Amino acid sequence: MTVAHAHIGVIGAMPEEVQRLHELLADETITERVGRRFHQGRLGDQRVTLVQSRIGKVAAAITATTMIRDFDVGAIVFTGIAGALADDLRIGDVVVATDLIQHDLQGPPEMFARGEIPLAGVVEIRTDETLTAAATSAARSFADDIDTIVDAERRAELGIDRPRVHAGQIATGDEFIEGDLKAVVRTRTPEALCVDMEGAAVAQVCLEHGDVPLCVIRSISDLASGTASIDFPVFLEVLAQHYSAGILARMFA
Repeated sequence: MTVAHAHIGVIGAMPEEVQRLHELLADETITERVGRRFHQGRLGDQRVTLVQSRIGKVAAAITATTMIRDFDVGAIVFTGIAGALADDLRIGDVVVATDLIQHDLQGPPEMFARGEIPLAGVVEIRTDETLTAAATSAARSFADDIDTIVDAERRAELGIDRPRVHAGQIATGDEFIEGDLKAVVRTRTPEALCVDMEGAAVAQVCLEHGDVPLCVIRSISDLASGTASIDFPVFLEVLAQHYSAGILARMFA
């Protein structure tokens, strides 16, 4: 699928989320900035700059800002894993963000709503509709081909059969969510389908740099439940690289 941007920045927080993408990158050159290695090249027909941001909102914001200012990307795609908030999400499903909100951002409540960026008048930040549509289509194609990408035995470790693709809100905060914290986040952001630690921070950077188009793609690694700290590392090791590479390769084909 062709996307209408000459140069796209691709970010993942952890090595496993970008490992396979590095292997697919053609005509690669590497530039070091702000303690990160930015890999420039091509994924299919798409010119990209690929980087690992590290975990959390500040790390992601530094990375996205550098992408925009130093590498002049025309859009950003953030790919990685997340914990489920919605009851109908299962491990292995994919969520493509329509908008993002910071669930742990709360100024003086008499002045600002939950998630409102103080003095900016913004709560939810919308993603780019064209990129989101392309990512959703690519994720569905990936789900249809899952049997040829990841063998059934590995998927069975986490109870994954056929991934489903969802579009909706993603909540972001600087804390790994599991157990009782899940109910807290669901109360704060009842519309959110899943929770991550970077997406809304990148969205704010894109917004404040003149509405740089953004797409956020999250595969569900755990249910943010009492077993999240067990399921999360298994999914990260076994499946995260396949999801990121499989979806973006189709998106940029």
